[in-house]
Amino acid sequence: MYVTLIDILLITSIVQSLALAAFLLLPGNVRIISNQLLAATLVSFAAGLAEFLLYGTGLALEYPALAYVGTLVGLLQAGTLYLYARSLMFRDFRLRGSHAVHTLLFWIVTAIFVVEYYLQPTETKLQILLRRDHPGVLTSPLLAVVIHGVVLGYLYAAIRAIDRYGEGIRWIFSNVDNKQLSWLRALLLGYSLVWLVNMLYCFAAHIFKHFAEARGIVGFAAVTGFLFINYLLVHALRQPVVFAGLSAEEAALVEEVETRSRESTYDPALKERLEGHMRERKPYLESNLTVAQLARQLNASPRELSQVINQGFNQNFFEYISGHRVEEAKTRLSDPASTSSILDVMYDAGFNSKSVFNTAFKKATGMTPSQYRDAQR
Repeated sequence: MYVTLIDILLITSIVQSLALAAFLLLPGNVRIISNQLLAATLVSFAAGLAEFLLYGTGLALEYPALAYVGTLVGLLQAGTLYLYARSLMFRDFRLRGSHAVHTLLFWIVTAIFVVEYYLQPTETKLQILLRRDHPGVLTSPLLAVVIHGVVLGYLYAAIRAIDRYGEGIRWIFSNVDNKQLSWLRALLLGYSLVWLVNMLYCFAAHIFKHFAEARGIVGFAAVTGFLFINYLLVHALRQPVVFAGLSAEEAALVEEVETRSRESTYDPALKERLEGHMRERKPYLESNLTVAQLARQLNASPRELSQVINQGFNQNFFEYISGHRVEEAKTRLSDPASTSSILDVMYDAGFNSKSVFNTAFKKATGMTPSQYRDAQR
């Protein structure tokens, strides 16, 4: 046996995954639920990569009792990834006994493997390993498709949950740039593509024998695994510092606002007071303004205020406040006597993200802030 670049990538990714998991389980970190779930995800991810390593190096044939262990442990990552996403969205997320349902795929497939592989004599195990067309999967194409399908279903559910969360925070926050989970959504989309390609390859390999070299799929796993773990290293560790998720009160407010905002009636008097308050007090200049803070200034409930903004202006809170900030920026950029930089105008208008400012400004005016300033002079 000799070590190839593919083997080195796999080993590196496995070591990185386990090292990060160990770091997350240190006494100062382990109390955070999201760290526990991420550590579990990393261990199961490392186990899945270890299966590819055993297959690619031929060690599975030398130690048949170890074959498929990585595949089975790796199945846990579907549920842990989903729960990890939930733990980042909600600050008060806690693990409950009912969450054990997310390990169901692991237990069902493990039972199948115990009967069809682990209880078999060594000679039979070796024959199964020699016949299999895909790393970590028995010769049943149906089982392969079901496993991949369930994992893809979990990834889709996590992506949908992140999308709903992204929509929800716009109902209560005027600054969402540091609260979004766009990095995790991108990671899950990429990982979904990997599992889809994997499933298609596996299915095709069962139908068209020698469809492709098995070493190719091992290489594919090595590269994608390396990218996956390093992307996590860059983003996952800083997420709790950036934003710890919605509190129970904020989550309840989002749910209430989303439900009540569909009602067609709102208080016209509150709308009039809101418009006057925005003109006279300019609360939108506070970059971290929330719907609860603005509601307190108007002696109204967040639900009532959100309903006014949604039904009276056909916008959510984030869009409504951004609109006022853009108008403020336009006024400042139109002033021929102003010597403020574009960045100063952005902060003075209440924005604290250049990308959000540029996107909102161009959507409203069709021009970048620089182009708008030049056009006014």
